[in-house]
Amino acid sequence: MEQVAVTLVIEPYCQETEEILIAELSEIGYEGFVSADNGLTAYISSAEFRESHLRLILDTYGITGFSKEYIPEKNWNADWDIRFNPVILKTGKGCSIRSAGNGAMIPVWPPVAYKLVIMPELAFGTGHHPTTRMMLESLLEMEQQGFIKNRRVLDMGTGTGVLAILAAKMGAAVPVHALDNDRRSVHSCNENARRNRIAHKVHVLHGDASFIQSGRYGLILANIHRNILISEMDTLARGLEPGRGDLLLSGFFTTDVPAMMEAAQQHGLVLQKQKEKEGWSLLHLSKTS
Repeated sequence: MEQVAVTLVIEPYCQETEEILIAELSEIGYEGFVSADNGLTAYISSAEFRESHLRLILDTYGITGFSKEYIPEKNWNADWDIRFNPVILKTGKGCSIRSAGNGAMIPVWPPVAYKLVIMPELAFGTGHHPTTRMMLESLLEMEQQGFIKNRRVLDMGTGTGVLAILAAKMGAAVPVHALDNDRRSVHSCNENARRNRIAHKVHVLHGDASFIQSGRYGLILANIHRNILISEMDTLARGLEPGRGDLLLSGFFTTDVPAMMEAAQQHGLVLQKQKEKEGWSLLHLSKTS
C-alpha cells in the first residue's frame, strides 16, 4: 500500500510539542514517526491521508510548515534495506541487528551471542532509536542476572518483534507473546520471527492491553507512548506474576518520568533502575507482592 510521508517543522522546536503532535496524529491513523532536529516525519497510508485533518491539527499548534511525499510500498522496504545500518550492542553477551540484505556491510561481525535479522517494513523497532536500544541493553543486563531464562514474557506494542525475538533467543519460556494492535506490525513480527528461525517460540497476537491476564507474566516489555503506558499501568501491573514480576517501560521523554512514576507507585510498582539516552528514558519497575 502506498504511504504518505509528512514532514513537519516545529519552530521553535519543543520536545513537548513533538510528543503532543505524535499523540494527536496517532489518533487519525499515522503509525510511523521519525524525529529530526527541528520537527518530525510522520507516515500514514495514502488511503487514510486527509490533508484537511492534518491541517486542523497543525493549525491548533500554530504549525504552518510541512511537506508531503508519496512513497510506493515496494520502494519503502528497499530504501530501509539500503539505509539500515547494522546495530551492535556489547552489553553482557552482546547482540547485533541487521536487515535481511546488508549482511555484507560488516566484513567481520563482532563475537556476540545473539544475531538478529530484521526487515523493518513499516513497523517500529530496529535498535536505532534510543528507546529500543535501552530496552535491548536492559534485556542483555537482565539475562546476566538470570532474569530471562524460563520466564513468561510479553512484548506489548511489539512492532518488528525485535524485543520478543531477543527474549526468545535468550531462553524465555515458550511461547513469548508479542502483542500489537496494528495488523501490519503483527505481520512484520511474524515474518521476522521466521527469518530468525524461532517462529515456533514467538506467538504474535493482534490486540491491545485488554489481552493481558492477571498474574500471567514474569516480564512485560512495553516501548510505547507515555499516555498509553499511564492509562494501562494498572493492567500492566496486574499482568505481572506475584512475587517478582518485572516491567520494562520506555517510549517517553525524561521529562515524563515524574508522571510515569506517580502512576507506577499508585499500582504498587517499585523502581529498580532508570536509564536515559538522548532525552528519552527507560524505567525498570517490579512488583514484589
